[in-house]
Amino acid sequence: MEKQRAVIHICNEQTMDGEHDKIEMSVVGTISGDGSGCVLEYTEYDEDGLKTFTTVTPDGERSVCVTRTGAFGSEMQFEVGKRSSTVYSTPYGELVMGVYTKRIENTLDENGGRLAFAYTTDFAQQGVMHNRMTLTVRVSDDGAESAGAEKL
Repeated sequence: MEKQRAVIHICNEQTMDGEHDKIEMSVVGTISGDGSGCVLEYTEYDEDGLKTFTTVTPDGERSVCVTRTGAFGSEMQFEVGKRSSTVYSTPYGELVMGVYTKRIENTLDENGGRLAFAYTTDFAQQGVMHNRMTLTVRVSDDGAESAGAEKL
């Protein structure tokens, strides 16, 4: 599995109590695959400059594992039709979060593509948040173009 440089466009939409929020960014990362699956790796920076390293490992349209280390850490397993719990670590403390996966759409291969998944999250004593994350991946041969996409 050779890693290839890739531009990854991330769109995260959240709806809770009628309020809708949409965050989009593009990052430079890597994609690697062997024909039977692939792995995405990238680094995100928040508005305070805190860094989080993310690894996304889809398994067809059945499941996706998202592991985050750094400022915001968690390991979230998304499996269609199933609920799981995870500990979400932030610089301000840890939260236990429930995750229920509604659907996964995956056209990723070692040459790029698209991964989208819809899920709900809930925290103790709080309402349910509806989420949709879409990652669009394009393999990049042009280092100059990619360098500017590190943090948009």
